[in-house]
Amino acid sequence: MAHHNEIVRESFTAQAKAFAANPWVTDKQRIRRLVAAARLTGNERVLDIATGPGYIAEVFARAARDVIGVDLTAAMLAIGEERTKKRGVPNVSFRIGDVQNLPFEKEEFDVVVTRLALHHMQNPAKVVREMARVCRLGGTVLVEDIYGSEHSERAAYQDRWEKLRDPSHVRTLPISELLHLFREAGLETDSLSTFEDLCPELERWLATTRVPPGDAAEVRRLLEEDRLHDLSGTRPFLDAAGQRHFHARTATLAGRRFRLLT
Repeated sequence: MAHHNEIVRESFTAQAKAFAANPWVTDKQRIRRLVAAARLTGNERVLDIATGPGYIAEVFARAARDVIGVDLTAAMLAIGEERTKKRGVPNVSFRIGDVQNLPFEKEEFDVVVTRLALHHMQNPAKVVREMARVCRLGGTVLVEDIYGSEHSERAAYQDRWEKLRDPSHVRTLPISELLHLFREAGLETDSLSTFEDLCPELERWLATTRVPPGDAAEVRRLLEEDRLHDLSGTRPFLDAAGQRHFHARTATLAGRRFRLLT
């Protein structure tokens, strides 16, 4: 785990500025959609794990009592801290921490959320259990992430080019596994929504993580094979200008913590 954490830190330190400017990350409509799933009353204490540059934490802070954002990568947190101070958001704070061993007591938070991060985790089951542990009984755990095919060979094909693009990528989980993780963590799934409205332009997507030329060429080859033969379910396509895109399918799960973990 320690080795993988170093890979994550190295990857996201290198791409911090580009990641923070990525439309996937900054899109206000998608962020508001996630916040709406929490059904906030305004008095909640919120934890955002793998917060990155803190966009989710910031928007939650405008609708909740207070928010803490946790991430492994100091460069990411620095971006969030600088931006929220400039924008005058006093009820959000950031700290370095390992999301697989959260530095909080059980039942500290009303809402625990993570976005576009679970596919970077070596042990996603442990992460979801940690989210549930620090969430109060009756509180909400929210996960939004890209998801993979229910067919293992198709999911594995997607993971091949995802890992070439970003070595910190571990695995895209199918929705059935996400639901299983919620059940095992003592969470009742109250809502599940899926979306296919993320269609990254391939070259910009590769540039964000500074993919070496040889690996980038292999990603292009794999995506072209995928476009021709439907190998992953992401349905790559060419736009009118001949630029390559694919469908990054995302799912949002909202779970209510109904039992204590042993």
